[in-house]
Amino acid sequence: MRINQKYVLPLAALLGATTIGVASLLAYKARAEQDQVDFITNFYKGYLSTPARRTPPAGSFYSAELEALLATNHELCGKLARNDEICGYDADGDVLLDAQETAPGLDFNKAGFKAVHAGKARVDASFNVFPVQGKNYQRQIRFVLKLEDAGWRVDNMLFGTNGAYTDANAMRMDIQHENETLLARAQANSVATVRASSLP
Repeated sequence: MRINQKYVLPLAALLGATTIGVASLLAYKARAEQDQVDFITNFYKGYLSTPARRTPPAGSFYSAELEALLATNHELCGKLARNDEICGYDADGDVLLDAQETAPGLDFNKAGFKAVHAGKARVDASFNVFPVQGKNYQRQIRFVLKLEDAGWRVDNMLFGTNGAYTDANAMRMDIQHENETLLARAQANSVATVRASSLP
């Protein structure tokens, strides 16, 4: 069988270009996944290295959308919370460690921090906030990431149990629920006030 030479060169070029394209795409995907893991790991290296852990500066960790949701939550708490209530998504503990307290001197290494890529723009992190106390203080957080102009940012956090993550234990859902509860209570109080003031 005779091979038509005029088709061999274009076909070889097409196969070569396809191979290079696939290899480039796979390399890009692997780099993006590693960047996501590095973003979370590097943040926690810094966060766990300082005893006075503070909320990350605006634009450095959370997505713009999640920061706006948190800002709304803080604003609603400032205006609508009762004097005796703890209000604000992050008011009753350290959200980033999913804990109210941690072991004295806890740092990145002592916490046994590990992060792995968990699928499309997701990173699963695990660590222990009281390492000498055993597995009861093991924390699992799935970070849902979003690529913004400044790089990867956290768009949601799901708090896991035994490797299972559900939307019922998600940061966004909790914040939205608290915001809706505050607004509903304020509206109910407003209606009650109007009714009371309209009585003879």
